[in-house]
Parts: sequence; structure tokens; C-alpha cells
Amino acid sequence: MDKEPLVSVLMPAYNQAEYIKDALDSLLNQTYRNWEVAVVDDGSPDNVSEIVQSYAEKDLRIRFYHTENHGVSEARNFAASVTGGEYIIPLDADDKFEPEYIEKCVNAFIEDPELSVVYCNWKMFGETDRTPPLKYRGYRDLLISNSIFCSAMYCRSDFDRAGGYDTQIPYCFEDWELWIRLLNENSKVYQIPETLFLYRIKRVSRSTEAKVENNHKITQAYIFNKHKDLYFQYFSDYISAQQEIRYLRYRNEKWERRSLISRIWHAVKGTI
Repeated sequence: MDKEPLVSVLMPAYNQAEYIKDALDSLLNQTYRNWEVAVVDDGSPDNVSEIVQSYAEKDLRIRFYHTENHGVSEARNFAASVTGGEYIIPLDADDKFEPEYIEKCVNAFIEDPELSVVYCNWKMFGETDRTPPLKYRGYRDLLISNSIFCSAMYCRSDFDRAGGYDTQIPYCFEDWELWIRLLNENSKVYQIPETLFLYRIKRVSRSTEAKVENNHKITQAYIFNKHKDLYFQYFSDYISAQQEIRYLRYRNEKWERRSLISRIWHAVKGTI
């Protein structure tokens, strides 16, 4: 156990009492045992604290913290500050990991120490199971559209260098903005070719609110303005970047309309 790198799990838990048992159970079922989790309730008005405390009494790897409500970025940053693992992986309190996810992430880092981020295939569940593909195709494409979900594993040293999650960002996408700062065109990203992360879709959530067109545009504009010099290294102007964004949206919408057989064929051909 002492020779295995410690993995810190960051778990914000605002109004997630209904689902957090699933998230914690998915951690307890991990084949990799050397992890710790900091659950931050972020001023949650429900009874999430008693649920987490009941788990913490049975397993010292689980720790609960109460803070005032400042949003998910602040909660993740706080969780990172009270943990000490060599690797970090966020897990929102309504999502789940398959049992081998953490182990396979750590093994990937051990096999290739030059990796910056490790993630896997994902699967949506809940209100819908129609899951758009996510595939990292390089840093330039990442600037156009996020291709790495929030629950990817990265090195604490890179997280500290990047400065943590942006606490001022509107309407989600804090993970995308972190990847922009944490990675660069020379960074190595590995995607485990297995579905090991389950992302819950609810009728109303932060992610559904972020998909509202105006909210989406507001956040995109915030990210562009924050990293304007960087964007102009890759695109001649904001309009050309927006054109590529529209193309990627079209590609994702086309994927959504495909039949299961068509999706499998394109996945095998590598033309997702």
C-alpha cells in the first residue's frame, strides 16, 4: 500500500443527498485501494453531511468538510487543499466510477510518466443514455471544444502549476478552462479504451443549465477573453474560431442521429 501513489478524489456535494451513496460506494468498490476523498458540501441545505459522516465513521479515507456556498470550482480547490495525493481525480457526488477506473489511470501514469491527463470512455445515465463521443485530438481542437470530461486524473504538480479551478467562470466549463491552462500542444493525454466513468444526467442540473444557448455563449466568451493571446496563436480571429465550433457542434449532432450499428462501425474505423 505504501508503495502505491496516493490518489486524492475531489467531491463537491451540493444538494446531492439523493445520489451521494452511489458515488461513495463506487469509490469503496475500487480495485485500487490507496485513495482518499474530501467531500465538500459547499453550503448544501440537504442532509448530505449525515450521509457522508456515516461513511466516514467506517472508512478513514473518507473525510467530510462544510463550507459556505461558493460554487463547484471553490469546492474542488478546497478539497485539493486538504488532500495530499500525488494524483488528483474529481468525482461529482451524483456520478460513479467503475471498479477498475482509478487503478487503470494510475497504471497509465506509472507506465508513461510523461502523461499529463488520463481519462476513459464515458457513459451517460439517468434522464438519457445517449452519450456524445469525447476524444482528445490535440490542443488546438481542445481550444475549440472540450474533449475531456471533468473526472479525468492529473498530477497534483500540474494542478498547482495551473493554479486550480477558476472560481469566477460562469455556467460550468470549469474543467475545460482548467485543461486549457494545464495542457499545451506538447502535452500527452491518454484515453483508456474502456467505459469506466458513468455521468448522471438529471432533468435540472448545472450541466443542463450550461447548455442553454446564451449561457453557453457567455462562458465561451469568458474563456476566449481570458486566453485571447493564446487563441490568436492558433486562430486568425474570433470568427474563425467560432466557425470551427459550429462545425464541431454539427459533427456531434450528426453522431447523435446515427443508429447504434452506424456508431459501432465508425468507432471501429476510428472516424468518430
